[in-house]
Amino acid sequence: MTLAIAGVLSMSILAGCGAEAPAETVVEEPTTEATEEAEATEEVEATEEAEATEEAEPVFVDGYYANDGETDMILAFFEVGDADIAYVSDGEAEFCSAYTVEEAETEDGDAYILVSFTDVDAQLGYIDNGDGDIYLVDEDGNVYAAAQLTEDEVDAIYSFLQSGDDSEAEASDAEYTYDTGFYVTDGSSDAVICFFVGADGTQVAYVNDGDSEVFAEYDAEEAELEDGTPYAVITVGDTTLGYYTDGEDDYIVDSDGNVLAAAELSEAEADAILEAVATADAE
Repeated sequence: MTLAIAGVLSMSILAGCGAEAPAETVVEEPTTEATEEAEATEEVEATEEAEATEEAEPVFVDGYYANDGETDMILAFFEVGDADIAYVSDGEAEFCSAYTVEEAETEDGDAYILVSFTDVDAQLGYIDNGDGDIYLVDEDGNVYAAAQLTEDEVDAIYSFLQSGDDSEAEASDAEYTYDTGFYVTDGSSDAVICFFVGADGTQVAYVNDGDSEVFAEYDAEEAELEDGTPYAVITVGDTTLGYYTDGEDDYIVDSDGNVLAAAELSEAEADAILEAVATADAE
């Protein structure tokens, strides 16, 4: 699964915790000098804390993506310094925000964790009971089969969290226009195949077979499955993947001839691929 990474990074820090009220204590009125000194100290500490958060690298905690082909929802959790941040994408919009969690129930009475975002008026839920069955729940209560994000799948999100507004990467992205692409949706593979057209008409492809990924010009040829179904074989460097669509469903064919259920990449997800490629090239 290749992730859609675009938008504005917001790193609001969650604060506040419950505590019992202390016993009443008489305290002398502070002098003006003491007050000014305390305020100055607080300002320095607040500035240092904010700078430390901005400089801290995000640490991936957990995350999920819908894998039923009906939606491109993604929900991922990170720790950035002392802040807890969630990355959210529904295939059309994406954002980062601090968040709160609470328990809720679906219409069928199934318990799930409802995540509310403090910087954006939005909510998203998930079910992960540790039994291997994972689901995402949208704001309308619709439940979608999901899978757990792997570390490889969060690389692009890391780039987004660390770069914020990455004008250099966006400038490189502008050289290409998304044509079409597919990703495996059944959780059996991380395979992705995506096609772009360069500003000069050059046709390039991004291919990820789960073990290696490459972005370059490609060779295409036609082949047939054992049942005679024709499909396109795309070779980029030493990496090969195939794909075909029957008008209703999409499929990716791996190098061993295995046919994997797939779905079409959204434009946002394709843009994320370009940004990740541009970032890697810049490094």
